[in-house]
Amino acid sequence: MDEAGNLSAAHVRPGIVWLFSPIGEPLYRVQLTGETVRMTNMAYGGPQRKTLFITESYSGTILAANMPVAGKQLYSHL
Repeated sequence: MDEAGNLSAAHVRPGIVWLFSPIGEPLYRVQLTGETVRMTNMAYGGPQRKTLFITESYSGTILAANMPVAGKQLYSHL
């Protein structure tokens, strides 16, 4: 979830990450490429928490997408 209340959701089989508004409208789509792309987890990070890190399970690669709004600060980081 980001600071604006938008939710990131992985659509595993086609390799898509969606960003939905608080009322469920799709705002952004991040299309991952490759024949066997399978996301297993996502987390915001980076200096301003505007990078969405995406774990790809088949290759073990960590992908990164620049997002327009910073991710919410986690309770463990307060």
